[in-house]
Amino acid sequence: MQGGYMPAEHGVIYTKRWVVDFVLDLAGYVSGSGITNKVIVEPSCGCGAFMVSIVERLADEATRRGTSWEDLADAVHGYDIDIASIDVTKRAVVDVLIAKGCPDGTAIRLANTWLIHGDFILSEVPICDFIVGNPPYVRAIDIDRDKRALYCSTLTSVTSGCDLYVSFFDKGLSILKRDGVLCFICADRWLQNAYGRRLRARVSSSYDLDMLVRMHGVDAFDDEVDAYPAVTLIRHRPPTGLIRFVNCCPDFKPEDVDAVKTWLDAPDEALHAARFEAFEIDRPKGDEVYPLGSSELVDFVTQAREKLPSIEESGVRIGIGVATGCDKVFITDIENLVEPERMLPVFSMRDYRRGHADKRRWLVNPWNDDGTLVDLDEYPKLKAYFEKYTDKLCKRHVARNNDNAWYRTIDKLTPGLMDRDLLFIPDMATTSDPVLSRGLYPAHNTYWIASDTWDMRTLGGFLMADTTRSFIDALGVKMRGGTLRFQAQYLRLVHIPAPTQVNDEVKAALARSFDDGDRNVATHFAEIAYKEAMR
Repeated sequence: MQGGYMPAEHGVIYTKRWVVDFVLDLAGYVSGSGITNKVIVEPSCGCGAFMVSIVERLADEATRRGTSWEDLADAVHGYDIDIASIDVTKRAVVDVLIAKGCPDGTAIRLANTWLIHGDFILSEVPICDFIVGNPPYVRAIDIDRDKRALYCSTLTSVTSGCDLYVSFFDKGLSILKRDGVLCFICADRWLQNAYGRRLRARVSSSYDLDMLVRMHGVDAFDDEVDAYPAVTLIRHRPPTGLIRFVNCCPDFKPEDVDAVKTWLDAPDEALHAARFEAFEIDRPKGDEVYPLGSSELVDFVTQAREKLPSIEESGVRIGIGVATGCDKVFITDIENLVEPERMLPVFSMRDYRRGHADKRRWLVNPWNDDGTLVDLDEYPKLKAYFEKYTDKLCKRHVARNNDNAWYRTIDKLTPGLMDRDLLFIPDMATTSDPVLSRGLYPAHNTYWIASDTWDMRTLGGFLMADTTRSFIDALGVKMRGGTLRFQAQYLRLVHIPAPTQVNDEVKAALARSFDDGDRNVATHFAEIAYKEAMR
């Protein structure tokens, strides 16, 4: 969120001073604890929010201990890719040092030594005791393509889909001394999404994710941020025991910090305060996602995952609607555009959510039932239609890979979906609102659910209940405004009772609640089903 990695239009986000001090305190970079004999790295110093506090603490200890200023030359290393930010930080560091009694010339030399204009991820960085800061949040698609490829080839936990801050975690872990501490305040999405899988696996095998202070919605920065932040502390030592977890409310304030630090020092039992909860959570294995949220939420989800089958193990199939790569060509509201057998009726979640459930759309379908592409010569109207848009269709990546398949959609169609009842769920929503449908194929941004073991109305009642939202809330990535992602990767993390574990009365009540669209009733009976099945 600081530094020059992000496009200029995103601006630079500065961490508030009380948050900076909170992070440094948690990391243990505290004046009087021997930090003059340690090495600290700030990987993206921006205009100096962390660096100023680091230098103040270091100078205070040096002054009390009588440590020579020159002996601090290797104590601090700060990086930024933006030379203007480095210059601003240097001036701030010089001012701090002089105010603490450092001679002017020495202060300038130290600032010039400590602060480096360069890409932390690709630089030769010394092994350190602490790496602390606020890495920039830049989405994968906004990172320069060549640099992204270089990061992927250089770092073990990074793929082309990773947002930039993952590279900072990966490089940071690599430069930690044994028992060293990494403490960042940045997005915590890597704990729960697909692109964080490698990093989760690396941490769980060789490092100790010791504490996590989740600060979603907290006023921690001078400007609004795109991704909810957390303070994540990882030690370079084997993982052991439980993870200390603090879940802050959006109105968490600076005056709450001391209570949090007191609990973290002695987490003997859970603490439920007015603006935060503090409790310990189990350590996930391997690359498993982390269940995070309120203590009640985490407890329910953890027990359900231990005692109940996953939704797929209960007899449910999950898939995604067809991605075409060019909806303007493949999706139409003209029923007789080409040959009737090549027109496939589709379900549009966008139309449904805008109150246009009766609006009809069709997919201009290039696929045979066996998954092969149709011969265009057998369908003159279809051929003429696609050839009208040859240039547009051939520019797609999927077409460039196969000259003979230039008119294909990105996805093939799943056989048999049109002939069965399906539940459709939007990819992003504040609540799970499944739609029962038959005879329509789902368009993109819609996930479909099918089952041979469940009555679909009963299953719809389960999925619309708040219990389902609990899983997505605890295990899925949060979007701004409280929007959740009901993608297949998160739906597969939902655990529900098996059909044989739910009595007929509850099944019928769930089906009725689905028909009525009554989420409260569905939640009531879903909770009964969970309680009985988890005894």
